[in-house]
Amino acid sequence: MLSSPTVRLARAALGAGGLAILAADLAGTLRASGGIDLGNYLGQFTILSVAFTSILMLLGAARGRDGRAGVHLRAMAVTGLGVAAVLHATLLGGTAGPSGELVNQLLHTVFPLLALMEWALVRSSRSVRWVTPLMGLAFPVVFLAGTLVRGALVDWYPYEFVDPGAQGGYAGLVGSLAIVLVAFLTVGAVVAVIGMLRDRVRARRVVR
Repeated sequence: MLSSPTVRLARAALGAGGLAILAADLAGTLRASGGIDLGNYLGQFTILSVAFTSILMLLGAARGRDGRAGVHLRAMAVTGLGVAAVLHATLLGGTAGPSGELVNQLLHTVFPLLALMEWALVRSSRSVRWVTPLMGLAFPVVFLAGTLVRGALVDWYPYEFVDPGAQGGYAGLVGSLAIVLVAFLTVGAVVAVIGMLRDRVRARRVVR
């Protein structure tokens, strides 16, 4: 459970590791590019997903428990990492950024797998429900809305599938954004099923 000293230590290590990866990515990007627009950097979904998950892990490690929405936030974080990894490998071709291939693998493969492992092994204080994937849509909806508003103001978009200019206007965004939301629902459903199976197995062990 979340209050276990071993679990708290592991979650703290995962959270600190995620922030260290972001620091390495930022340092590598600065070294390769000679400068950085912090708004553009923080506007990348992968960066936000890793940061969100890392902070969630550190807070969970410090408290040894989660709140009423804790299970949904955990699922949201893992789903975000999963979708970011899938979209990076497919729509973006898996290309490494300025920080290099090692950091690219840490961001899009290693950290998401470790977060998924934590989700699969550590039970929340509340059970996963079928509504969990729907609640997880709050993350991409807020991200996409913020990206479109900021993009209209500064004329910069992190990905082509959220760029109205690359999609032939805002009407053309409907199809690409629908695909993204379907990806979130699909990955979110898989994450929820993993959580439900975990809860069932843990519950049986407690009964025995």
